[in-house]
Amino acid sequence: MIAACLTAALTALVSAFFPITPVEPYLLALAAATEYSPIALGVAAAVGQTIGKTTLFLGARGAFRSARLRRWVEAAEERRDRRRASAAGEDAAAGSGTAPIATGVRVRRGPFAALIEMGRKLLALLDRPSLAVPILLLSATTGLPPLMATSIYAAGTRINLPLFVAACLVGRSIRFIVIAYAPQLVLAAGH
Repeated sequence: MIAACLTAALTALVSAFFPITPVEPYLLALAAATEYSPIALGVAAAVGQTIGKTTLFLGARGAFRSARLRRWVEAAEERRDRRRASAAGEDAAAGSGTAPIATGVRVRRGPFAALIEMGRKLLALLDRPSLAVPILLLSATTGLPPLMATSIYAAGTRINLPLFVAACLVGRSIRFIVIAYAPQLVLAAGH
């Protein structure tokens, strides 16, 4: 049991940094192939993910507060603004008579466009202190918006570390316990 919980935690830790290695299929297989407690497996995976997401949060927070990074971003924004201004000036000089097209706007199409837009709106709400914890819980429980993006974005807000860790751990525990119980529920429904 201890080895299974440790591997679930380590797999979850890796998946916190590399989304192409999700812990959910591993957790499903582990719960289906063993008689181990879904609660223990789910909490172990939640601890691993929370450690990883907290590392992302702290790394991003440090980067956001870095004076060197801020100078680099400001210089990049100035270069971008100069390019846009010169491009707009060239269009006006050419006498095209048309307004320049905004380059920073991307229109998404496809089956996931609504989900992506909803995720962006939820991330923007993280700037409101009263909504930060509910959105973190939603993200940690459902994956919308993705917890990796939420962790990085939240690092730029005023949310404190213990609150971030608690919301992430509770949300991920709920998610992973439900996933670990899924094989038992399917087997029980078959009888």
